[in-house]
Amino acid sequence: MPMYSRLRQRVKNAKERRRAIENLIALRDQLDKSVPAKDAEDNLLLATWNIRDFGKPVKKRRGWGPRLPETWFYIAEVISRFDFVAVQEVNELNEWMRVMEILGQDWDFIATDETDPALGGNGERMTFAYDKRKVWFQRIAGEIVLPPKLLISKTEIEQEKGKLISGNQFKRTPFIASFQSGWLKFDICTVHLYYGSSSGEKLNQRVEEIQGIASYLSTRADRALGDDRALFLLGDFNIVSPTHKTMKALTDNGFIVPKILQKDPTTGTEKHYDQIGFKTKPNVIEYVGRDSSDPLKRNAGVVPLFKRVFTKPQFANYSSFVKKTSAGKKAEGKDALEDVYRDWRTYQFSDHYPMWVRLQTDSSAPYLDRMARES
Repeated sequence: MPMYSRLRQRVKNAKERRRAIENLIALRDQLDKSVPAKDAEDNLLLATWNIRDFGKPVKKRRGWGPRLPETWFYIAEVISRFDFVAVQEVNELNEWMRVMEILGQDWDFIATDETDPALGGNGERMTFAYDKRKVWFQRIAGEIVLPPKLLISKTEIEQEKGKLISGNQFKRTPFIASFQSGWLKFDICTVHLYYGSSSGEKLNQRVEEIQGIASYLSTRADRALGDDRALFLLGDFNIVSPTHKTMKALTDNGFIVPKILQKDPTTGTEKHYDQIGFKTKPNVIEYVGRDSSDPLKRNAGVVPLFKRVFTKPQFANYSSFVKKTSAGKKAEGKDALEDVYRDWRTYQFSDHYPMWVRLQTDSSAPYLDRMARES
């Protein structure tokens, strides 16, 4: 449970603190009704979330101003509902450390170095946050470097002694690490793949990046399953829709994407950018694709933001902040300023929604049965 006692320290204005408390109560109610409760040992709640420009210096936030301290508590509340969260777009770590402080001593994280903006990385980090009561790091982590045959936009160059393969690595290098939760040992790779453009050569490059990481990790997943390890591939793939070739590039390489996740978009623009994929076999990953009108009975889902926090009726509470933004200063009239507010709130919470799956981690009974058969 987040450390709400930090509210007095971080949100010093009494009026703003009352607003934050009311919002947290409302957000908790939304999450109580839409995300299954964390249990002690049988299941793993695993999520991915791209948090827009998190920790990016104000001067690089395109005139949208800083995050409000109360927002750190909303972000922490969402993360706390899961056992493990892969977070993309973490930049400098100052704001991230505020969230970790709110989450408390039961939580830990691993982060990469910043990606060079010159390579298209937006100065961001790939980050894994996990509840130590449920998940432990197995001290193995690294970044994915593609072999020559899987390079992006590869070409063959004739040389005197044969052909040389030339091509590109990822714009933002995927990050992989090893963890364990109960009986489930797993490797998990998080990505924030190239967007480029909605059509043409740059879209093809995006498809190549998805194919590259899925093809590379597919073989690795098969080896991992042979050792009774699971492999997850998740993050921001910039996938357009379940029927688009960007999704096909992922599923054609054998990764299962739960059907319910293919139904629910992960942005307010109805895009399916974020996904969770995995390879499975009996007694390693136990996942049942269960849909229901009751979200608490599902084993996967998306958490829509702005249902209880930064809602349309709350515009008046935040209009003074919106007016100070570059876009807000140019807005003429209340309707125009409300349009700016809808963008501003994505720089507070995010423009991507958290996506999650619930997996069974206690395979002790099948393990003993298998040992009995082998004896």
